[in-house]
Amino acid sequence: MDTVGNPAPVVDRKTGVVWLLLTRNPGDVRERDIQPGLTGATRTVWVTHSKDDGVSWAKPEEITREVKKPEWSWYATGPGSGIQMASGRLVIACDHREGGESFSHVIYSDDDGKSWKIGGSAGPKCNESTVAELRDGRLMLNMRSGAGENRRAVSVSRDGGLTWSAPALDRALIEPVCEGSLIRFGKMLLFSNPAAVKRMNMTVKMSRDDGKTWSSGMVIDPGPSAYSNLVQVNGKRVGLLYERGPYERIRFLSIPVKAIERSKLR
Repeated sequence: MDTVGNPAPVVDRKTGVVWLLLTRNPGDVRERDIQPGLTGATRTVWVTHSKDDGVSWAKPEEITREVKKPEWSWYATGPGSGIQMASGRLVIACDHREGGESFSHVIYSDDDGKSWKIGGSAGPKCNESTVAELRDGRLMLNMRSGAGENRRAVSVSRDGGLTWSAPALDRALIEPVCEGSLIRFGKMLLFSNPAAVKRMNMTVKMSRDDGKTWSSGMVIDPGPSAYSNLVQVNGKRVGLLYERGPYERIRFLSIPVKAIERSKLR
């Protein structure tokens, strides 16, 4: 049985279509087995879409050749939601391995999801990533880091994701080397992850200055926790889906943004 996962959804505000990017590989193939040129032991990239808010889905189409370079081995979309820029561009944060090093990158669509292209990469020592558009139109990648300092890595793009700045560690965002989620909510950025050196203490932090400074955060769950995904529910609330236990349960909460705003700035 194949492994199909790393779902990364994004809604096109123009058409209302939900696009879902994902990856696939043979179920008996491990990450270290996925190398360029190895027949069967590969990681492919797929896209499907829904026109009825997820009630039904189109047959998945493979887009590996369009969004994965031949020299890349491991590849992952998301996991977590993509975004649509003010320009209409759909952007999905991804990661890959090349030559023994890990990198973050994006893929994008400028034609309402009909076709997808590879954007720029950030790294090395960067992995699962999440993307948000800043108030001035720049993109920010917030990345799981392999630098060994238990801090998130950050990179910015001024050209819609085609090129990225050298990654820098954000000292305010502690991490246990785990996935996290970044979204724009009005004029604020919101970020969720297990804010500790171990996978525990699920926290949502807020920034009013495009990530220059962060609040100390609203602790959602002080116990064991892992991956998470933020989404705007409406103009007053944000949804948080996260692993609790850290892997025994998946929990969803609808959180008033006012409660997150009340967390003190560092």
